Amino acid sequence: MIFKNGIFMFIVRLVVLGLLVALGWGFGTIPAHELNGFGQFMAGSFLLTGPVLYFYPMYEAYIHKQPNFYSIFALNLLLGWTLVGWVVALVWALKVHPGSVDYQPEVVKTIPDTHPTPQPSQQPSISSSAKQTVECPFCAEEILAKAKKCKHCGSDVVPKEV
Repeated sequence: MIFKNGIFMFIVRLVVLGLLVALGWGFGTIPAHELNGFGQFMAGSFLLTGPVLYFYPMYEAYIHKQPNFYSIFALNLLLGWTLVGWVVALVWALKVHPGSVDYQPEVVKTIPDTHPTPQPSQQPSISSSAKQTVECPFCAEEILAKAKKCKHCGSDVVPKEV
């Protein structure tokens, strides 16, 4: 999973560059008369690897073909020294967008509905005698023939025998 989207190569590039900068810085703190030729070379390499590490977010933005390359460069140039600006520029440079090399559109998978569709429940049919209606003598609305009270006006009615 670490090899997905070039994350592995990003980590390798960052670690190697960080080690080179650390070696250059370390050799640079030793007095020059105590260093052999390799030590002097490593101390001098800091002049190259330091700026490369500083502009590393810009390099990643270029590799990933970020449409905001110049904005990332400006952020890195002006605020990279704060470390927060450098991290923000790096995260922005690594963000995957539709035009980037690493872009893979999300595939939406539809899951078939396995639940059975509910069948309408069969209601027992009401006999025609239960549905016989009469007119309420008080409000003239239709009520069941067997009703003792009108559901519309609340008046007591005498149920009709059917």
